[in-house]
Amino acid sequence: MNFTKIWQRRKDQYFAIALRYFRLIGNSGFMLSLYILFVMGSFYYARILKQLPDNFPASWLLIAVYAYLLTKSPVRTFLKKGDLVFLLPVESRMKEYFRHSIRYTAVIQSFSIVFFFLALGPLFSRFITDNPIEMLLTLALLLTAKVWNIKTSWEEQRLPFDQTRRNYMVIRLAVNAVFLFLLFQKAYVFILAILAIMYVLSHFFFGFIKKMHGYKWEHLLEIENGLMMKLYRIANLFTDVPQLSQKVKPRKWLTAFSKVPYKQRHTFEGLYRKTFFRSNDYFGIYIRLVIIGGLFLFWFPSGWWHPILILLFLHATGVQLLPLYRHHRGNVWFELYPVKHEWRFEAFQKWLRILLLIQAFLYVAFLFLIGGTWMIGGLSAGSALLFVWLFTAYYTKKQIMRVM
Repeated sequence: MNFTKIWQRRKDQYFAIALRYFRLIGNSGFMLSLYILFVMGSFYYARILKQLPDNFPASWLLIAVYAYLLTKSPVRTFLKKGDLVFLLPVESRMKEYFRHSIRYTAVIQSFSIVFFFLALGPLFSRFITDNPIEMLLTLALLLTAKVWNIKTSWEEQRLPFDQTRRNYMVIRLAVNAVFLFLLFQKAYVFILAILAIMYVLSHFFFGFIKKMHGYKWEHLLEIENGLMMKLYRIANLFTDVPQLSQKVKPRKWLTAFSKVPYKQRHTFEGLYRKTFFRSNDYFGIYIRLVIIGGLFLFWFPSGWWHPILILLFLHATGVQLLPLYRHHRGNVWFELYPVKHEWRFEAFQKWLRILLLIQAFLYVAFLFLIGGTWMIGGLSAGSALLFVWLFTAYYTKKQIMRVM
């Protein structure tokens, strides 16, 4: 049995699935909003950096960001349910398979370290150092720490209990925090001592786990499924993903907002409201976009950019919530409701309009709260109302008819 070929075939299958979904995401209107936000954010990023005071705690911000990025190091194994039956008996011969997984994870997650290093580069060069040699040395040490975290995180997964794994992760988090503090203070002599401690932990402390425990296949499969579900949840915002497992959260404190008149015409309206609050992450996405939009409005200087930002975030939210319409697609009981089909679209259209109007109201109120002018506020409110009407009356209907 050639485990290298098995791993390579599974990696290729994953990339084929991921590329197909990313192609659909790239063709959606949501990417246009992200692109415009990226251009606007890049323009104001430099201006915001210049306005930061000299005593801004940049090093602590960088420590918090990189401590999370370093500590969060799940290994991608591409395991499947059938492996519990067919590959478990040959576990002792799968070292090469898992070695490929660790290398793949190290390469992919190193890209995230490089990306954030480039994104936070202007902040780093202003408050830490602008010496290119020191910056390259910092990046090299960050990548070294990332590889160490991936290897030790992999050994952690052998532990039988979740609480024990969390305790070991806290140890790694503490080591990472000390390492990053010394790194951003440019205490390179002490960094050598930390690297020596990391070496000892890797080969003796975590090495002891390797000798005492085997692979926990159910746990590894759970991690792999969780990583796949992240891709599916993102893709499900733009197209139907049959592999996505649906999760329902009670959220009883939101029950009052899902109540509708007890009439046949309001059947779908109540269903869509409950689906929004309880199923998948529609409610979470909505809240996150509202908060992120508010942060952009706060960071960007007051002016004509604010109405544009409001329209961009309204568009992004509307596009993200369109999959709610087809959430129950394929459910035979849903199709058997003795309700007119046009009421279904009207209910979704009404609920989407309410959500976007609430978002627009919050943005306009926040503009006045942070000192926006009446002219900008009035223009923002008028353009938002016009956009919500056009989006729900025309764009929504066009998109839903296209996928039906």
